[in-house]
Amino acid sequence: MTSPRLTIDVWADVLCPWCYVGEHRLSTAVAQSPHAADIDLKIHTWQLDPNVPTEVSWIPEYRVKRFGVTPDQARAMESEVAGQAAADGLPYVLDRPVRNTLDMLRLVHLGNEHGVGWQYMAAMHAELFGSGNADTFEHETLIRLGEGLGIPGDEIRDVLATHRYAAAVRADHAAAVALGARGVPFTVLGNRLGIPGTAGIRQYTDAIDQAWELVNE
Repeated sequence: MTSPRLTIDVWADVLCPWCYVGEHRLSTAVAQSPHAADIDLKIHTWQLDPNVPTEVSWIPEYRVKRFGVTPDQARAMESEVAGQAAADGLPYVLDRPVRNTLDMLRLVHLGNEHGVGWQYMAAMHAELFGSGNADTFEHETLIRLGEGLGIPGDEIRDVLATHRYAAAVRADHAAAVALGARGVPFTVLGNRLGIPGTAGIRQYTDAIDQAWELVNE
């Protein structure tokens, strides 16, 4: 008898630093699981701040305006995530660009159609948090990242030139809210277990083991 597969659904935004850290930890936990070959990671989109302008700004000034904090408090917020990332061996650029992510999230849905949505989001995160590339949000960069995963460039350009998948982004957000999400990352394992926020590798490992038992009851 074939065992059922375990699907792990994750909601995330490209701008979310804790999503960057959390997805790395979850991927590590999955890779270390004895059931890794039977686990599917599925990415969903959640736009943290739809009001971010389409013009590029920079994270220190964005945090000050968005959260009403002082520059020192904004730096402290960034330093906390940077410390967690460093502990996991992840590069983390403190001074990086910020821009509206709707185009990127729409492309993640295109990536899902090609079976590489998780990898597309991860590539965007690496470009933004890992390198701090000032051109992270530019169409040329998004096309390059997508083509590197095997997505035809013409399809990426078509999405960027239209409103395709905008409804899918909204639907993903609504689905997460219906499940109780109030932010991201938000993780659901086997439609049974939910993890709000970022967890440690051990917590993800334990959750995977528990969800595996539940889907194989």
